[in-house]
Amino acid sequence: MSATMMACMALDARVAVRAVASADAARARAFAARFGVPDSHGSLAELLARTDIDAVYIATSTRDHAAHAIAALAAGKAVLCEKPFATSAEQGLRVLGAAAQHRRLFMEAQWTTALPAYRELLRIAARRTLGAPLQLHSEFGIALDPASHRRLFEGEGAGVLLDFAVYPIVLALQALGPVRSVHAAIERNAAGVDVHASLQLVHAGGGQSQLAASLVATLPNRTSLSCTHGNVQLDSPVMGAERLHCRATTPIQTPAHATGGAGQRAMAALRRQRWARRLREALAGGGAGEHSFGADRYAPQLSHFVGLLDAGALASELMPPGTSLDVLRVVDAARLGADLAMAG
Repeated sequence: MSATMMACMALDARVAVRAVASADAARARAFAARFGVPDSHGSLAELLARTDIDAVYIATSTRDHAAHAIAALAAGKAVLCEKPFATSAEQGLRVLGAAAQHRRLFMEAQWTTALPAYRELLRIAARRTLGAPLQLHSEFGIALDPASHRRLFEGEGAGVLLDFAVYPIVLALQALGPVRSVHAAIERNAAGVDVHASLQLVHAGGGQSQLAASLVATLPNRTSLSCTHGNVQLDSPVMGAERLHCRATTPIQTPAHATGGAGQRAMAALRRQRWARRLREALAGGGAGEHSFGADRYAPQLSHFVGLLDAGALASELMPPGTSLDVLRVVDAARLGADLAMAG
């Protein structure tokens, strides 16, 4: 992700990368040379001691995110931290406490929350354009080779819940609101790490979410939000979707031909014709809208963060700290693999 974000930062004229840090000084030097960064450091402390750094982007191992974020905030730096920003809600509270104590901008890098297509889906839900939102279905799963993706399959901070499931969870929270209960079915590998998960969330304000995430199966990777008067779907691939399909519907009433007679026989005959069924599907397909993220799918997130920094803001309205914490609360509940009520 550090290399990926370096490519993204190169597209934003407001961003100048002054230095990089790694626990391995040689690795830091190689990374700096690769991307033309002026300085490199063999420790986070050395980087945080610099006075020419306004913000720090954290893309270290998941297990270290919270500690590194707290250190950066205490040093007076704004922080953009890769997801998940902590491995538990308890740990997340300490990070957010540090941000509040030192009055520094903190934002979790949940990049999909800034994508235009995702923002449009949430606007449709909030404005009730298609009626009350009632059902979210979202899944993200790719079959990965454990040998080449070791960090996801073993060790602290590993697992599908923290790496993949957080994406549909944050969308569920933002589309349907706080969660009242969580039911989860979790598959674990021999090391006890969660590798496949199915979650059902019941939301306090009404509505339900069916979510799935997997490191061992390639899922259809679709997202749809069903409302009382229609539904909206993110086009594939759902991670980085740029097209949105909206279909408005009205409650079905008993048609006149249902009472019998020639009309009913004619409709039954049409339903037996494949071309007629295809035509009906096409007419009911709804409209598709293009919502491009531009040259780089991470650019909307970076642009948003830099804008917050320039404005002196302490938090993001696209990814509020409270939402980041609520995602971890859902993960904590799902880890227990039982039907659980969520604390407020």
